[in-house]
Amino acid sequence: MKKILLFLLLCTNFFLAGCQENEKFAKSFSTNDIFWIATDIHFIAPSLHDDGKEFQFIKKTAAGKDLDYQVASLSAFVAKAKKERPAAIILTGDLTLNGERQSAKEMAQIFSPLKAIDIPVLAIPGNHDIYDGWARRYQEDKKERIDQVSPADFKQFFPDGYKMAFDTDSASLSYAVNINKTYDFIFLDTNEYPIQNSRAQPHTGGQVKEATLTWLEDRLKTTENNQKIPIVFMHHNLYKHNPLIYKGYVLSNDKIVKKLFAKYHVPIVFSGHIHAQDIMKDPTGETSIIEVVTGSFAIADHSYGELQLQDNRIIYKRKQVNVETWAKENKKTDQNLRHHNTYLKNLFIKDGERLAYQQLLEQNVRDEEILDPVAKLVAKVNYNYFTGNDNYSSNQIAAIKDSEAYDNLKKYSPFLQQYLDYSLQDDNLSDQKIVVQPLK
Repeated sequence: MKKILLFLLLCTNFFLAGCQENEKFAKSFSTNDIFWIATDIHFIAPSLHDDGKEFQFIKKTAAGKDLDYQVASLSAFVAKAKKERPAAIILTGDLTLNGERQSAKEMAQIFSPLKAIDIPVLAIPGNHDIYDGWARRYQEDKKERIDQVSPADFKQFFPDGYKMAFDTDSASLSYAVNINKTYDFIFLDTNEYPIQNSRAQPHTGGQVKEATLTWLEDRLKTTENNQKIPIVFMHHNLYKHNPLIYKGYVLSNDKIVKKLFAKYHVPIVFSGHIHAQDIMKDPTGETSIIEVVTGSFAIADHSYGELQLQDNRIIYKRKQVNVETWAKENKKTDQNLRHHNTYLKNLFIKDGERLAYQQLLEQNVRDEEILDPVAKLVAKVNYNYFTGNDNYSSNQIAAIKDSEAYDNLKKYSPFLQQYLDYSLQDDNLSDQKIVVQPLK
């Protein structure tokens, strides 16, 4: 009898757990709703470091990311959302620094006030989020392995999209959401991660795996049959946004995916991964698909995208979170918060200068009169490129290329010169905003 009661109790608990997992998030969207898109936040929980020697090293190799004021910047983002009330917040991967379970948990807690005002967080993972062997705690001069985010953890901490989904992919963390009578959102998990805890570095590259391609086409067919427009969100890129640096960033099966998108009239794709703000049309001219890469929230000026859906138009604008305003409203006295824009820019500029110094020092250039001007030039152009402010006039480009710093760059670092040349001539589309009229 006791065994029967125990069996029934276990069955009841399992059933209740299943109900909780499949609980739906009730949310109705309408025409003209505005969605916010953020990507590559790379949050590390404050409880995982003491700002000691080992974490100082991590910060120096963080490629200009702000790792010191992440709670403040995300709190400012949430505070702005509470005021402006977007229909939902979309996160396109690399939510955590290196897949620390504690980071995902604490980040979800920062976003938790949005649930009370009916703003769901629709998230997909990036290459740093699931079973990342680099997940660490940093204490003084030591680092230790810690719990990693599993696929189940990801759905637990960021459940809204999965609860709202009309379908989920059994082979990945992909899912699809019915937004309104005109649009469906498809969230693609493009990452290549292990099936269990890992000791290896995260895999940079990505693809839409075979099983997910089948699921994706079925979802696109459903959207087409319902005479609706599909919009896709993913972490990896569809196009080469930089001809020098694209391996591991563009989908390895990009041609197959692009063909599928074109077949079902996907008008626009949103991605991240490269950290730079860039809007691009198909460089081959084969399709009319636009790809928008929103700049990393962790760098430069805490950018995010504002997406407005109308029946016959899709409108995207680049926006920023003003941490300084939030700091004043919350009576914060830290000067790096009170003057946060300057702090962020200086952080990124210094990293650009470090990159230039490193390249030239490797060529045995030691003259500071050469090093310093070249570093300042590279850092400035790099900052403009990553923030999507690279719309130079022909006169501005000519002035840069006539400078002594550019001549020295060309002489000592052909790679950096090529990188600079591309950054100066990104004339594909404006990177700050775009209006797309989709075919229906």
